[in-house]
Amino acid sequence: MTSPLARIESYPHEAKRLIGISYDHFLALVALAEQRHIEKQAEIEKNKIRIIASGGGRKPEMSAKAGICLCLVYLRQKPIFEILGLLFDISKTKANDAFNYWVDILRDILPASQIEEVSTDIGLALSR
Repeated sequence: MTSPLARIESYPHEAKRLIGISYDHFLALVALAEQRHIEKQAEIEKNKIRIIASGGGRKPEMSAKAGICLCLVYLRQKPIFEILGLLFDISKTKANDAFNYWVDILRDILPASQIEEVSTDIGLALSR
């Protein structure tokens, strides 16, 4: 099964149908979200008491691009997290965690009106 991210990278013209925004807008959104993700991680790191040196531990399973894509697929298609996990080759728990993390970042970087429309089950607000 092809992941939605691989599909839109191979066929950018299908992005609007799968995630609700054009591929160019998706790339711009990923750039903004990655920047906010780095800022958020720096804030967490500043307040953390370290036992293990920085850089140790398990590496993330999903890239920022895949996380944003997962979030947009959920907002657009509303699959259950079991199916979302299958699409992105992760567990349903990790799909849920990734969605909640990235939707918070999207709330930070997008205007409130667009997020409100998405949360009321329209799913197309990000395409405007």
